[in-house]
Amino acid sequence: MAGQVKNRLVHVGSFLVAGVLLWLALRGVDLSSISSALSTANYWWLPLLILVTLLSHVARALRWALFLDVTSDRSGRAPGAPVSRSTAFISVMVGYMANYAGPRLGEVIRTANVAREESRSFSTVLGTVVIERILDMVTFGCLLLTVPLIFSEQTEALWAVLSAPISEWLGATSAFTLLTMGIIAAASTVLGTWFLIKGINQPSSRLAGLAERFREGMVSVAFTGYPGRIVLYTLLMWICYGLMAWIPFLILGHDTVYGIGPLAGWGIMLIGAFGVIIPSPGGIGTYHFITIQSLGLLFGMAQTDAASYALLTHTGQMLLYILIGFFGLLFMGASLSTSAPSNDS
Repeated sequence: MAGQVKNRLVHVGSFLVAGVLLWLALRGVDLSSISSALSTANYWWLPLLILVTLLSHVARALRWALFLDVTSDRSGRAPGAPVSRSTAFISVMVGYMANYAGPRLGEVIRTANVAREESRSFSTVLGTVVIERILDMVTFGCLLLTVPLIFSEQTEALWAVLSAPISEWLGATSAFTLLTMGIIAAASTVLGTWFLIKGINQPSSRLAGLAERFREGMVSVAFTGYPGRIVLYTLLMWICYGLMAWIPFLILGHDTVYGIGPLAGWGIMLIGAFGVIIPSPGGIGTYHFITIQSLGLLFGMAQTDAASYALLTHTGQMLLYILIGFFGLLFMGASLSTSAPSNDS
């Protein structure tokens, strides 16, 4: 029951902040001018953008598969048979599609999909997803150190822009809701800690089995035997993310008008990532707000041009993820589910 209340509060709060920030981002923007800018864009660059986007997620799927390969299957054989790379890729894309329905919902769905299709424990697969996200956050934190080097003179003003969505979210959420979410988060942390401790102290219990499988997924990163590949796939992912941020400037012609090169595109990618990290469905609203404000601050970009860029990048990716995720589900004959396999242990 507490988990359901927490999920509902998170969903309501995330959609609320998304709506408020999307309205703030597009307030006063001439939508007809955006439509004109998008209709006259140079879409010869679009195939390259799609290719780079897919390559980034192929790299993510291949890296994730390395973690999954060294985990045991549901019968307890360790390691189990190597997971299908196509299953890992489709699950990643289905997860991205699901994130537009609720923040981080895709992580649970891709976990359930791989657990079902590859005969893995849900708990183990979830452990690999958690360690993958930790690796992403550590990498992101390190890469953020390049932003002050790229935009050295606007660092303080940039921080004000990046912290604005959090302030808006706090202002749009009632004190009661914030208090309830805080209590639930604290209770979840205590229960999670108890779950792991009890599992360690009672090795014969079912709870211990679940805790051990989750731990197995968490430590899988240390036993892949391919640290070089993990580094390579991680670098490839982030390089592709940078290109995904820069190519839309070429499509819209902003590279020549505002002098935006690949290095600046890299910086904009890292700044825009804050809009995706903040809990809103698929970064809706938060990404638009941060990106539009940052482009105006850093390059003096007109609000209409900045909004055109934000809408092109976010909406384009959303449509691509939904399209590939949908056809991926049809290909696998699977359905969206957040439940673990019935024989998970």
